[in-house]
Amino acid sequence: MLQLSILGIPGLALLNKGYVMNNVYDVAIIGGGPAGLTAALALGRIGRSVIIFDENKGRNFPAHHMMNFPSRDGTPPREFKEQIIKDLRKYSEITFRQEKVNVIRKNDGQFTINNHFEAKKILLAHGIKDILPEIPGIKELWGKAVFHCPYCHGHEFKRQKLGVMESDPKYLFHMAPLLLSLSGDVTIFTNGSRLELPPLLLEKVKVITAQVKKLNYYGEQLISLETETGEVKLDGLVIKPPQELTTDMGIKLGCELQENGLYKTDGEGQTSVPGVYAAGDIVDQRQAVILSCASGMRAAASISFSLVTNFLHP
Repeated sequence: MLQLSILGIPGLALLNKGYVMNNVYDVAIIGGGPAGLTAALALGRIGRSVIIFDENKGRNFPAHHMMNFPSRDGTPPREFKEQIIKDLRKYSEITFRQEKVNVIRKNDGQFTINNHFEAKKILLAHGIKDILPEIPGIKELWGKAVFHCPYCHGHEFKRQKLGVMESDPKYLFHMAPLLLSLSGDVTIFTNGSRLELPPLLLEKVKVITAQVKKLNYYGEQLISLETETGEVKLDGLVIKPPQELTTDMGIKLGCELQENGLYKTDGEGQTSVPGVYAAGDIVDQRQAVILSCASGMRAAASISFSLVTNFLHP
């Protein structure tokens, strides 16, 4: 029996129950977030050999909790990941590598990963990273009092002073009403830009165009935003940071991108490169843990059917 380490998380070792690890797998999954782990569970349960490459750098790790996931509402992201890995321990078909993927090559319809592992299919599930603005206080409060999703964090700031810092009118037209459903005290910070917003919206919110200099905070509690023209008391702030893929492996394989920089798929996870699939935040701007899990499941089903089809029609 082989003992495999899982992502460097103490106490989570996987006993490979008689499965021969010969470095050849049906599927290689790049990334061990919600999408990748969900896909691994589905594929393992249908009897497919899977190897997961993961650096254990979760995008949601700065947050204390995740929300809107039935039966797991309020669970810390690290704990959620550990629970999924605990579930995966039951399946000898699943192997983990705490290893960065530096190279993927396609040869005769198969893929070679890091010059050592082979797989019939690749699932990109490595996620994205947020490029936070260089404003003092943003990084320190990210995932706590500064966040990007009111569905994930908004309820904790209900009836408090909320702000949104953005200069895109379309985004503000979408986000400001969402925040108004939580609080009657909403301020838009355009950070130096002058915008034309609908009159009905302007009746409900305050707008400050002055440049934001820094966030004043105590521990993980936001106190105020300091602008060039003064200080504004605030409890929670929504921002929309630019995002980028955490790795360019898919781009190097030739996968096409959407205009927003995420991977283009057929809706079932298949990218423009045969045999390469993608799931999670890297395919959809509607980003939530439960949506990533659903995306991983959908891609796993597509991969599984593709492998069966290849078996019947070589």
